[in-house]
Amino acid sequence: MYPHPREQRDSHTHLVPNGIVISGTPNKQAISPQKEDEKHQQKPSSRKVKRSVFLWTNSEVMRWLRKKHIQYYSLYNHVFKDHDISGKSLVRLNHIKLEKMGITDLDHRSDLLEHILRLKLKHELHELKLLQKVEPEHQQ
Repeated sequence: MYPHPREQRDSHTHLVPNGIVISGTPNKQAISPQKEDEKHQQKPSSRKVKRSVFLWTNSEVMRWLRKKHIQYYSLYNHVFKDHDISGKSLVRLNHIKLEKMGITDLDHRSDLLEHILRLKLKHELHELKLLQKVEPEHQQ
């Protein structure tokens, strides 16, 4: 008796799952026409869809700060946690707000704001590209 009803043995007694038949030696596989068609169909992109920075939670902001700017994370992670900085509030930060939060070093504030601006621009460009892909479909 076979271990699973959808498994079968070929003429060389190789156990084959789900109806894929192995012909000849175990290294050469003959795939059924249906499986061959499935193999050539386009697969959806495996790239992860970027979540807009404007929708980030405090945890996502903290992850970004830790991953991209470990020196500031070690200095200011408690500030970002205490003020519950989300993505929406992150992109609205300025020198005055950072100073009121307790980041008193002018160079650190300037550098943080530059990184935040780059992040914001990166996400806005991504969203613009998505919009440009959608517009041609609606014009047809």
